[in-house]
Amino acid sequence: MIHEDDRDVAEALRAVAPDPAVPDGLLAGARRKRARTRALAGTVGGLGVAALAVGIALPAILRPTMVADNAAQEPAPAATTASELQDTSSLAAPATDPSAATNPSAEAAALAAQRLGWDVVLRGEDANRVVSPSSLSLSLAMLAEGARGDSLASIDETLGLAGEERAAAFSALRGSLSGYATAPGDIDLEEPPAQPAIHLANRLVTIDTDALPEFVSRLESVYDVPLVAADRGSAQGVLDAWVNEHTAGLIEKSGIEVTPDTKVVIQDSLLFAAAWQTPFEFDDLPLDFDDAGTVEAVQGIVTARYAESERWTAVRLPYDARLSADVILPAEGMAPTELSADDLVAADRALDAAPEEEIDVTMPELDLAAKSDLIEALPTVDLTDLSGIIPDGTIEQWVQQSVLQVSAKGTVGAAVTEAAVEQALAQSDRRVVVDRGYVFRVADTETDWPLFLASVTDPAAN
Repeated sequence: MIHEDDRDVAEALRAVAPDPAVPDGLLAGARRKRARTRALAGTVGGLGVAALAVGIALPAILRPTMVADNAAQEPAPAATTASELQDTSSLAAPATDPSAATNPSAEAAALAAQRLGWDVVLRGEDANRVVSPSSLSLSLAMLAEGARGDSLASIDETLGLAGEERAAAFSALRGSLSGYATAPGDIDLEEPPAQPAIHLANRLVTIDTDALPEFVSRLESVYDVPLVAADRGSAQGVLDAWVNEHTAGLIEKSGIEVTPDTKVVIQDSLLFAAAWQTPFEFDDLPLDFDDAGTVEAVQGIVTARYAESERWTAVRLPYDARLSADVILPAEGMAPTELSADDLVAADRALDAAPEEEIDVTMPELDLAAKSDLIEALPTVDLTDLSGIIPDGTIEQWVQQSVLQVSAKGTVGAAVTEAAVEQALAQSDRRVVVDRGYVFRVADTETDWPLFLASVTDPAAN
């Protein structure tokens, strides 16, 4: 017999699996699930925060990384949407390159990427902030191959790895999800695929100049980076078209503005799309979200992992057996940016150890977009000496554009990180700045015969 307090649970169960008889045992289990996540959903609605911390998570040491797309890699078959599969509850991860699992430095590289990305988030000013740590760290690792002196030391300190160890670690992370590789044209962004799809591409663009052969060869051998030559008149269009193509239009054009000084541009792009392993039952639901007021949300009982501490509550929502999204909810009264990189690591480890269970989750739908000036966001990273890319090379622009969309169907995201290199002006140990009254003379130095002689105290006057 159904208890009156259980009638709403019974009706919900019948909505997804109509049956005239709903067992009391099933209702008891549903009550426990409801109690667990009513607390979670209630906390979301009452938090004094600007946004939830959402991250695409990978198991073990691979969490912050994505997969490469290169000429030697066979693309996966066209992505399959969730609606085309009868049961995705036990969707297996595809076979991948095992090098990241065996590389002793891959974990350190992955953690460095997360810390670097979180630094960018913390320096942002918008209410919502999004960054791709994987694309950002790969961009920096590629720049390291052409950095010299203090700049190389700065990158090595930032990434915690140097030389061949750094290159091997990031190369392994880059190739670790090769089984998910899918061409952008085969990804349906409106219907995220049940088999997660990832497309990562990169290239080196020279503009009316030649990059140093050693740098070109190094990028090609370690990161499969192709070389493209462009003239200054067409360079902006070349950069824009590549970004649009490799993000399937989620990012329309390059974040680099080609100037008369731009000599070389390194582009790295990431495209991600995946349906939830357990679809959310409801979307467009009203959710009272702190100071933002009422927002649209998704809700459903899903198979997930749950962990909590005094500082946060976290739930891991899987896409398949390998890829997942972590939603990390700060303690009431805390903003997401009050969490530290160590908090993110602690949540990650706790979720790794947590068992899977049925959890009723309510969370906002998201449609985020951001452009980050990485030179401003990461002022401690010295990129002034890139003379291994071009003679007297130095950073001109370093930007990332990111898009993240979360719905009841799944998650779609794209990121492009681009670094533009210019040629530094010649430096001298002796410097003269004319910033006060002075004498100006034009003369024949053979005879010392002055042709013009002037005293200047106000250069702006006629």
